[in-house]
Parts: sequence; structure tokens; C-alpha cells
Amino acid sequence: MAQGLIERLTNFLMPVEEVPQDAPTSAAERRAHLRLHKLANLKIIAASPQTFDDIRFYADYLQANYAVIINMEKVDAKVRQRITDFLNGVAYVTGSSAERVSDEIILYVPPFVEVVKELYAYTIPTYVKRPFEGKQ
Repeated sequence: MAQGLIERLTNFLMPVEEVPQDAPTSAAERRAHLRLHKLANLKIIAASPQTFDDIRFYADYLQANYAVIINMEKVDAKVRQRITDFLNGVAYVTGSSAERVSDEIILYVPPFVEVVKELYAYTIPTYVKRPFEGKQ
């Protein structure tokens, strides 16, 4: 009985707080939504620089999450190396990646774009020696 009296006094002086329960959410609301970039908005810049000064604009495009294709057919080897080094540095800082398409063409893509390479296997035809079927 003494314990019942103590419980009643405790409940009277300090009432029990009800814990609010969250309303149940549907499965669609519970699912996490995270989409940083829409691939439908991916833009590609195709560039053919003639001097090193042209590269600054293409670096700005790469920083703005554009894909940039650089065709370096019109520049000499020394400028080509400077361009490649500069854009590789920009790609490293932005988290982008660079893929060499050919000796003169390099593709720079933002971090959310995956480049898949197809490897082509060239086979040498096998010749089978057959018996000669000439007229006798």
C-alpha cells in the first residue's frame, strides 16, 4: 500500500509524459531521394583549339560539368603537351576524367559520367590447306 501511495503522489506531482508517435509513412516517402545531376542535361563541347589561350574557355566549361572533346590536329607537339597538361590538371581538381580517343583527340568528362571503352580484337584469318582438286 505504501508503494501505491508513493506512485500516486509521484504521478500527481510529475505526470507521465506521452511519447508522441510519428505518423506511419508510405514506402514511397521512406525511400531516399538523391540525384545530383540529371544526365539529360549533359552538354558536350567539341573544340579545336589553335593556341594555348583558347584552352581557358574549355577549362571553364569542364568546371561547369560539361563534357569537352578536344581535337588537337591544328597545334604543334609542344603546345599539344601544354594543353594536355593544363586540362589534365583541371580534370584532377574537378574530379573529372580524361580519355584519349586518338593521338589528337581527348575526351574530358565530368565526375558523374562514365566512359565505357569497347576493345576491338582484330583476328588474323586462318587459312586451311586443302588438297588440290585440279583436273587430272
